[in-house]
Amino acid sequence: MSRQPTSEQVVVIGLGYVGLTLSAYLAQKEMHVHGVEIRSFILDRLKKYQAFFLEKNLDAMLADVIKGGFFSFSDKIPVSTNPRIFIITVGTPLDEELKPNLDFIKSAAKQVAHSLNNEDLVILRSTVKLGVTNEIVRDILGQSNKKFGLAFCPERTLEGAALSEIGQLPQIVGADSKEDLKRATDFFNKVTPYVVQVSNIETAEMIKLVDNMQRDTHFAISNEVARMCNQVNIKASEVISAGKYKYPRTNLPTPGPVGGPCLEKDTYLLNSSFQLPFSLSKTARKVNEIIVDDSLDYFQEYFGSRILKIESGFGITIIGLAFKGVPETNDLRGSVGLRIISAIKQRFPSADICGFDPVVSQQDISNLNIRFIDTYEKAFEKRDLVLLMNNHPTIAGIEVQKMAGTMNPLGMVYDFWGRFDDLHNLPNGVVSSSWGSHGINLNKEVHE
Repeated sequence: MSRQPTSEQVVVIGLGYVGLTLSAYLAQKEMHVHGVEIRSFILDRLKKYQAFFLEKNLDAMLADVIKGGFFSFSDKIPVSTNPRIFIITVGTPLDEELKPNLDFIKSAAKQVAHSLNNEDLVILRSTVKLGVTNEIVRDILGQSNKKFGLAFCPERTLEGAALSEIGQLPQIVGADSKEDLKRATDFFNKVTPYVVQVSNIETAEMIKLVDNMQRDTHFAISNEVARMCNQVNIKASEVISAGKYKYPRTNLPTPGPVGGPCLEKDTYLLNSSFQLPFSLSKTARKVNEIIVDDSLDYFQEYFGSRILKIESGFGITIIGLAFKGVPETNDLRGSVGLRIISAIKQRFPSADICGFDPVVSQQDISNLNIRFIDTYEKAFEKRDLVLLMNNHPTIAGIEVQKMAGTMNPLGMVYDFWGRFDDLHNLPNGVVSSSWGSHGINLNKEVHE
């Protein structure tokens, strides 16, 4: 590379999915970016010009910007006397009581406070409950006794397509002073042609939470339809697809598992900021979560005592363990597949659970304490129940008619996305079923 870094100095705190894609993109824009990450395995991968997750073109971009001197990284913020822009991107997980755990945010803010110079700008990009930026981050930064700017500018990219979206999506910029708003706006004007200024930090915080809450609620409507259709001789896939065909006022998505690092927690982050006597968004989240219990109830009712017999070694394979398949990712965070594994172990402790995913590594699957299967063909052999969990495109290409012939007699292929609703007369007495069509198969004789 013949380019040379500009004088723009950016320090990104946290090189997870958000921080690393943002760092690579900014460095590709010829900004000098330094990433700070305390997890050594991530730094070790970066030394090899590799990300620790799957994102199209990211590894090539990392090699370009690291070799060219635009992107550096370490486990601590380097000392500098130059003015800098700090961008905090660390996670905000939920604790066991589904309340925000702010430990990472507080730790990152303390690191930045220790390294602040006068006139530095701090941008919080982590998803947080309302008020965290002003009530916690500003207070911690203020202990530095330095003059600094503060803004909240949420990340809103789609995992698996982040590099293509960062420069195209409108960037929300919220700050509590005109000076801070202008500085943050000037920065993001170098990133994207679309910057949306909002009147204060709390408005920007809420926009991100509302964005994800409405998506979660939208999916929940489809899953509510599926739950209804499970009780009668109707297919949810047909109700939804036929109802929206060339009809402009219905646009329901396909019912199915809803998870991931954002949708599984952002409704809780939003509701932790308010005291509402009734919450549509919390109800929607519960609808999306109950898929696991509803489907396990169905399996138990369909297979009867066979699924509980210790000596039977009832075989269950879960295909598609990443939280989504489109865009392709190997991210297991918030995956409904992980929740269903946990639920199966509790309810059917004698079950023999195997797992396969087109992109998730053998090590990551083995770490779930289930047996790793390395091909679609092996995923069906001698199994009683095969669960097709996510929407990866290759799953739609499985030859279920052929694969069912290798399963145990009277088994089931269960698709959470309704791709094989019309399959009938499978070999060995195997049935094809799906989320949203339980009532159809429950009208048949239960297999003991």
